[in-house]
Amino acid sequence: MEMSVVCDTYLPYLLELRDELEVIWDKVNEKYKKIEEPKEIGFAFRCLPNEIKRKTFRRYDKDKELTLDLTVSYEEYKKMYKTEIRHDLGHTFYNYLEDSLKKYKFKEINSKELLSDIKKWCNEIGWLEDEVDYSKDLDCPE
Repeated sequence: MEMSVVCDTYLPYLLELRDELEVIWDKVNEKYKKIEEPKEIGFAFRCLPNEIKRKTFRRYDKDKELTLDLTVSYEEYKKMYKTEIRHDLGHTFYNYLEDSLKKYKFKEINSKELLSDIKKWCNEIGWLEDEVDYSKDLDCPE
């Protein structure tokens, strides 16, 4: 199994935050490389204007690829500090992954272990914290 993420955004901070997660994907890809189904879990982080009306969705296809396409509001995120975006996006992607693993119930994946690993590794880099850490990254998009 391989895990990856792409971005579609008007906010440069989202690209920076995606890059912070590369270390997590590397660890997941190494530890879970022998899992054959799903072959891939691909995230798309989309920060788009509300007028586009794009919805979050998930799908599992015949190629054994699980796509988790998350759309967040550009209007909301552009008012947030980078640390607030990290907090919100982290919990959004983690919760959506958790719900998706419950829905699809892959036989080869120990979902609790995978989620625990992701949470632990995310915590190591300042993601998935219980509270927003206002001591860092107080940059604001506008």
